[in-house]
Amino acid sequence: MKFLTTAAAVTTVLFALASASSDMERSASPARRGVASNDFIHVDGMRLKDSSGSLHYLTGINYWACMNLAADADAGGSYKRFITELDQMAAAGINHLRIMAGSEGAPTEQPFRMDPPLQPSPGQYNEKIFVGLDRCLAEMEKRGMRATMTLNDQWQWSGGFAQYVSWANGNERYAYPPSWNFTAPPQRSGTPGRGWGNYTTTGSFNEYAAYGNRIYTDRNAERMFKAHISRVVNRRNTVNGRVYKDDPTIMTWQLANEPQPQNQASYLGPYELQYAPNPSDPLLGWVDRISTYIRSLAPRQLISAGFEGKQGEWYWKAVHRPKNIDYGTAHCWVQNWGVYDMLNSSRANLEAAKAFATEFVGNTSRWANEIRKPVFLEEFGMARDNWQNNVAAGEYQYATKASTNNKDEYYKHIIGLALDSFKSKQGGYVGTSPWAYGGVYRPETQQQNKFGMWWAGDPPHEAPGWYDVYDSDKAVAIITAQKKQADSFIAGRK
Repeated sequence: MKFLTTAAAVTTVLFALASASSDMERSASPARRGVASNDFIHVDGMRLKDSSGSLHYLTGINYWACMNLAADADAGGSYKRFITELDQMAAAGINHLRIMAGSEGAPTEQPFRMDPPLQPSPGQYNEKIFVGLDRCLAEMEKRGMRATMTLNDQWQWSGGFAQYVSWANGNERYAYPPSWNFTAPPQRSGTPGRGWGNYTTTGSFNEYAAYGNRIYTDRNAERMFKAHISRVVNRRNTVNGRVYKDDPTIMTWQLANEPQPQNQASYLGPYELQYAPNPSDPLLGWVDRISTYIRSLAPRQLISAGFEGKQGEWYWKAVHRPKNIDYGTAHCWVQNWGVYDMLNSSRANLEAAKAFATEFVGNTSRWANEIRKPVFLEEFGMARDNWQNNVAAGEYQYATKASTNNKDEYYKHIIGLALDSFKSKQGGYVGTSPWAYGGVYRPETQQQNKFGMWWAGDPPHEAPGWYDVYDSDKAVAIITAQKKQADSFIAGRK
């Protein structure tokens, strides 16, 4: 696989496009490639197709904070940055964004979650954040981009499952897993609000997940979540007038980000990631009920579960078998899962990550074929070469100055695996979506806004800059090359 475009060349083009911000320039090109009002994406066997029957490959990226960035400044938004980054992504050939369509507030301040939330309390909505979501979809439509709308979250950075359970039980208190505290040591001298921060809580991820997973059996929590789904699906966009459920810009409604199965006493496999089969796991009934409910409200759009796949074959198939789940999802996290060490510069370390990705993509492609549903690699990432940052000398562990050699090779490898699967008659993959677009953000210049947010590509419970894809990174060129190869393959089949 040969990638001829240099990162410098791509960066020059992206910044040129971003700076050419007159209304005429921004509206002319997007208008030619906008999303027509009846152009819904549908599943056809192991492929995605548009309304004309043409193959549709997802050259995606995660841009989860879209609705907050697009909001007014007094609601913590940065509209100019939002437009700049959307133009950058469109210029790079990105045609799909995975964004949050839900965030939940708490009675007490939580610095490690999205703020302001879309839903500060049950049934109460922040209209300014909702307008931000309207703007996201309206501007994406102009640029021919589609969206995965993630409605809930297993993890603490948006509120998610645990907050619904807490709401349903009188604002019950619960313990958080390790979360990023921007104000914690180490700090930098100079302007306040520009420190590095660190992880400062010591709770258990398993205990936290178990608490949140009560949403599967707590009927009051489920009722609240369904009310949110109905509110979002039936909203009329204040910018372009489209009702969300009738807008083909929304390709997919996603139940949640990484819903977890019921905790088990022990885990299987070489990395202790896999779960033993459990047909009575309440997750499975919840997936069926929630996907059925969404289908009843929005029959023309697709539905996905947001499941990772690290739990192994039985769980991946069980989660994706319900009839109203249209395609499978897969997340591949080699560092988080104990395969790769971002502080190890050895070749063997990188090769282990690539080998794991090869097996993971191969397995999920096979599983997808066996249940006859395509699969989307909607999360993966790798840190910069952070062994180059000298923490002992006061440098930030995730500083931008570290090179991206390992990351770039890994991106080429895993994206290539998905592309090869897409081109194969036996393949199941229909696209990729790395985590996550940080655009113009850099940790060296980060400044908290009045809500304590900085909107890195990494969510506020994690180290900012860990998995970011910046506008000048070589990863952008790799994503662009993917789009060209997919387009060439599709054109050759016509």
